[in-house]
Amino acid sequence: MVKIFFGNRSGVLLMLPLIAALYVGLNLWMGHHLPSINTGFGFWNIPLKESMIISVVLGPGLVVINAILLNWAFNRNGFKEKNNYLPALLFLIFSSYFHSFYFLNGFGIAQLFVVMTLVQLLRLDQNLDGRRTIFNAAFLLGVATTFHPFLLISVPFLFWMIWTLRPFIFRESALAVVGYAVPLLYAGTYSVISETKLLNKQFSSASLEWLFPDIYVITGGTFLLSIISIGAVIQKSQQSSIRLKKIFRLHILMVIFLGLLASMEFLAFQKIEPISGLLIVLVFFMPYGFGEKMPKTVPTVIFYLLFIFSVSKFFVPFEL
Repeated sequence: MVKIFFGNRSGVLLMLPLIAALYVGLNLWMGHHLPSINTGFGFWNIPLKESMIISVVLGPGLVVINAILLNWAFNRNGFKEKNNYLPALLFLIFSSYFHSFYFLNGFGIAQLFVVMTLVQLLRLDQNLDGRRTIFNAAFLLGVATTFHPFLLISVPFLFWMIWTLRPFIFRESALAVVGYAVPLLYAGTYSVISETKLLNKQFSSASLEWLFPDIYVITGGTFLLSIISIGAVIQKSQQSSIRLKKIFRLHILMVIFLGLLASMEFLAFQKIEPISGLLIVLVFFMPYGFGEKMPKTVPTVIFYLLFIFSVSKFFVPFEL
């Protein structure tokens, strides 16, 4: 599987929906990840239960879309000399460890808009007018915040990331403020009209699901793959263009932001699912650990161990 996605064949992306369907089918059969009683959608009072078919279809559907968007951004911005489709595979398989892969909730929707925000930011160029792109990025992040209000902490990071790729221009910064505020104004108005009360616990729309040792396996595996990739990432950054160097800095900021978000939600709400947001950035780094021409043995073995566990958890009672 690694070798297939490691090559320059875009057709392998057609396998992603099939892999996602496999996971969903196994979960419906074995019931490893169970639907929550109450599904949160932030400011939006959406009467959708996770047990509904639409939730089971849209949850993994959004993950597949995210995987394709991230892989497109990876190849478009020249992270590797040749096109590589490992980011999509890594994101899909590793996301299968988390609740929002199997059931639609506000956090899953917010992830989609965060990915779209990142795609927009990667379109920024030092020498081109960035007003429309910055407005779009801020607007998309604002929409994400309406579904997962804890993303309010993203505001300073948004400007920091913009200024990493662009010089400070007052008009562009003003457009970012407007773009971010517009969805919040609409969502706030909707909440007032629909009499939706946003309680403290609803600021996080992530699931309360805790499954062990699943979380240990995925965090340990992704940590090892990230460590293996550090040397190649540093070497690539040193040899890359000025623009790609800036993109690497932007991704480091994203790691800090998403790591802070996950830590704060863990402390405030005892939720572990937000850690999955780090996959959005880590899938840009982890492919470097697999090498250039042929997949290296150690990262390939780690991936297959994670993949085997992600499937076997449906059949073997690993819970601690």
